[in-house]
Amino acid sequence: MLKKLIVTTLVLGLGHSIIVDNAYATEGLKDEQERTQQERETVRSELSDAEVSLIALVQELDVLNNQLSDLDEKITENQEKIIETEENIAENEEEVEVLTVEMERLQDDIDQRFELLKDRASSYQKNGGASTSYIEVVLGSESFGDFVTRVVTISRIAQADDEFIKQLELNQKKLENVQKEHEDIIQELRDQVTELEVLHANIKEQREETTQIRDDLKENEEKQEALIAELIKEEQDLALKEEDIRERIEAEVQRQNAEKEAQAEAEKAAVIQEKPVNQSKENNNNTNNSNNNNTSTNNNNSSTANTSSNSSNSETLTSRGPSNSKSSDSEVQSWKTFSATAYTASCAGCSGITSTGIDLNRNPNSKVIAVDPSVIPLGSRVEVKGYGTFLAADTGGAINGNKIDIYMSNCGDALSFGRRSVELRVLN
Repeated sequence: MLKKLIVTTLVLGLGHSIIVDNAYATEGLKDEQERTQQERETVRSELSDAEVSLIALVQELDVLNNQLSDLDEKITENQEKIIETEENIAENEEEVEVLTVEMERLQDDIDQRFELLKDRASSYQKNGGASTSYIEVVLGSESFGDFVTRVVTISRIAQADDEFIKQLELNQKKLENVQKEHEDIIQELRDQVTELEVLHANIKEQREETTQIRDDLKENEEKQEALIAELIKEEQDLALKEEDIRERIEAEVQRQNAEKEAQAEAEKAAVIQEKPVNQSKENNNNTNNSNNNNTSTNNNNSSTANTSSNSSNSETLTSRGPSNSKSSDSEVQSWKTFSATAYTASCAGCSGITSTGIDLNRNPNSKVIAVDPSVIPLGSRVEVKGYGTFLAADTGGAINGNKIDIYMSNCGDALSFGRRSVELRVLN
């Protein structure tokens, strides 16, 4: 008897130790799962920030590309102006060359005329001066008519020489004025070319600076894309890790349940081993008193049968009572606690279309949540206490068990929502 009692005590003590160890093991896995979920939320937050930064970089690159296009157009336009101005300069320089040649020809004519007049004056001086020459010409006339003719001729020659020289000087002055105008135009055009070349150099410098900024942004864009890819990979790894922990928790729970069943069987076996001893004592007592109590035993058979029948009926009623009570309680306690997070249509790895086919990009005001279909069937209408009514229309790799993911159109609202416990009940 003492040995059996010791065995029973050891079984119970061992069972208690196993329960404590199992509790610690399960708690450790749940802590690890919670840490993994927090790491995953941090990665999701970093991923969302990285996506926002990438969008800003892409928009800035578009602006810079547009600026580069405008600068290229200005460079082309400015280059065309420089070419056109240089062509005008060339045309005016040709005009100046023509005018220079013409002026040189006139100057030659004037010089020749002056040489002629100078020779004539020199001849007059050798013959005693102009008066003497005129007298000789006049005195050399053969008649009065010849005299008049000679005087008129001499006057006309002198007048013609004078008018010719004056005309040559006027033509030369005009040519000088035209040449001056062309030279001024050339200088003005050259100034324009200088300004255009300075502007051209400034535009090219601005384009080089803009190109450098664009290249730097492209490099940042590549780094940001690499960071996003790394964060997506990390988030996927954490999701797999979280799934692995969840499976380990389920396996641990199953193992603990199996140990509990084994413990219960061991305790039951220990109790069964104690019963034969008690029954043997009772049988000895009954044997000693059987001869004296035969009559009373026979008289009490009927009452014992009635008592057994009443006891059986009572047990039947009692077993039905708790069953009905439990059913009633399950109907009243329709609210259940769920762990809730939030997501958007543009989150990493999201297509914007739910597993039931709802396009959240086209329907940003949809009241949708992601659920575990084994817990809440897809298509169900549910009420989240304090947040309203939603349609269970989506699923997620990390949405397992009593977890939901609430769709929100604004990324900032989804991030600020974080993770929190909510009360939920299924309406239909």
